[in-house]
Amino acid sequence: MSRESLRLQWIQLAVLSGAHFLVDMFGNMLPAILPEIRAHFALRLSLGSVVLASLMLTANGMQLLTGHLRPDKTRPLFLHVGLLLAAAVCLLALAPQSSLGVAIIIGLGIVGGCGIAVVHPEGMRGVHALDGIAPAMSTAIFMTAGFLGFASGGAIAAYLVDTHGLAGLYPLVLCPLVGIVGLVLSRVRLSAGDSDEDAAQAAASSERLPFWQVMMMGLPAAIATTVILSLVPTYLNELGFGLTFGGLSTALFGAGGTIGPFVWAAAASRKGDLPCALWAFLLSAPFMGLYVFLSEHRAAAWLLFGAGFCSMSAYILAITLSRYARGLNFGHRMAFIVGGNWGIASLVLIVLSRVAERVGTGLVLKFMPLGYLLSALLALRMVLRYPQASRRARASVAEVAAHEHPPA
Repeated sequence: MSRESLRLQWIQLAVLSGAHFLVDMFGNMLPAILPEIRAHFALRLSLGSVVLASLMLTANGMQLLTGHLRPDKTRPLFLHVGLLLAAAVCLLALAPQSSLGVAIIIGLGIVGGCGIAVVHPEGMRGVHALDGIAPAMSTAIFMTAGFLGFASGGAIAAYLVDTHGLAGLYPLVLCPLVGIVGLVLSRVRLSAGDSDEDAAQAAASSERLPFWQVMMMGLPAAIATTVILSLVPTYLNELGFGLTFGGLSTALFGAGGTIGPFVWAAAASRKGDLPCALWAFLLSAPFMGLYVFLSEHRAAAWLLFGAGFCSMSAYILAITLSRYARGLNFGHRMAFIVGGNWGIASLVLIVLSRVAERVGTGLVLKFMPLGYLLSALLALRMVLRYPQASRRARASVAEVAAHEHPPA
């Protein structure tokens, strides 16, 4: 490959990574500004959670469908469309302060979720087309950009809304236009077909975990993480902290989730995915438990970094286990472990938000460490039941980077 072609591929990787940063930034803005949304539209917490779930359910549910669309097309149509749709969450201030306005902001959440969903599969296909860059490097850069966007979305939105109200999000609508121009000028194209590498490796495995047990292992932790990311900014607002501090707190959780997977991947390459997932789930509980009991103190926000460091790593190791599990085909396993788990968690959030209205947000959050403990117990059960699988060391930094955090 010529130097000019390789240089173009690095530019294309930068553009694709920037698009991933943007859609994941949009995906994590709503929880941080939920207190302002509730105040502006006079919403109860339960109805506010529906606004959050409208985006999360759509973003996860649509990923069950979009991976099968346009498999042989090389032009990145969904990247352009997805960037535009994802920015719909920046238009909340346009909705009237009425019941119609509430319906409109829920609709904007659905539109934004569709945009987030369609960008991810096409973005990965764009990365796979960059044959001049090592897959481990290109995948890690692309996914790390998404992690950073997810981590920073709440802090960016909270600052803008705290300073200028919901209308402060308007300038972010221009960001997708920059991304689309970059995609056009860099001539990004998609790979037209998937590798059989995963199926071959899975078929060669002498000991494969049952997929549904792996999925159930991750579900309690997914519920706990969804509730934490969605309700912590509201809880901090109830304690008297400003909107910006709530956004910063969730950003610390996301920052831990950005760094942790690479550290845990190095450990998993030696000790195995399942034992490391067990320990990561287990260590998430004390970090989160200490946080909810000390959250009245600003310094406690750093405990969220530790919670994200462990919990998001455990989730990604669970995805790696699903990659080689038995049951369903590869595409369906990936769809269920990502879209299925986080979709169910979004539905549970709606129920727990109603509970929080009656008993208090803080009390609901105090029970969330139990979700990580339950996931750890389910992991321990599999370690004892499938010792050969638990001794297999599979994960690499590239594999961990290749999978997605919750688009919420």
